[in-house]
Amino acid sequence: MRITATAASHLGRGAGPADDEARRIAAVLSEAVPVTAIDDFLGAQWTKLVVNMVNAVPAIVGRALGEVVADRGLLAVMTASMRECVRAGIAHDVRFAPLNGLDDAGLRRFARMPLSLGSRLPRSLVRRMGWEHNLGSTQQSIRRGQETEIDFLNGAVVREASAAGLEAPVNRALVDLVHEVERVGFLPDERVRAIPTH
Repeated sequence: MRITATAASHLGRGAGPADDEARRIAAVLSEAVPVTAIDDFLGAQWTKLVVNMVNAVPAIVGRALGEVVADRGLLAVMTASMRECVRAGIAHDVRFAPLNGLDDAGLRRFARMPLSLGSRLPRSLVRRMGWEHNLGSTQQSIRRGQETEIDFLNGAVVREASAAGLEAPVNRALVDLVHEVERVGFLPDERVRAIPTH
């Protein structure tokens, strides 16, 4: 895998404070790579899941993130997948932890926005993180001929939404399309643009 962005690694326990064991494990791991024990690990996991919604669309069409967010139709699909993720988290009473410039208040506002306004979030995230040329980890897996993590990213949104009595049709479609790409190769942009995002 090619690392195109650096970020700290975190660990913790559930929604509570980091305990002594979490701090001990973080110290051991930090001998190899920097790891920090954090409070409210669950909230950080959910925010990271929102961030990871940038992976599916580039993986389906075989394009870099910068190209995807520059395309209105592809950006709309990415935005809708992020919004489903945030709404699922809210339905589970998650408090989103600050990560990659995102936070609880901002994500809650995003969940209520019309799609056209909400599209600013993934576009600004890609620009702020310097990910314009980033292919995303899902696409990198496809290019290496490896199974992707899509069932644990967009698939997790589908499962968590269902558990909360919600639907996540955009994420369900993205999971199916990524599995199709795993089988047959990259798909035309039009296949993704055809996903209903309302």
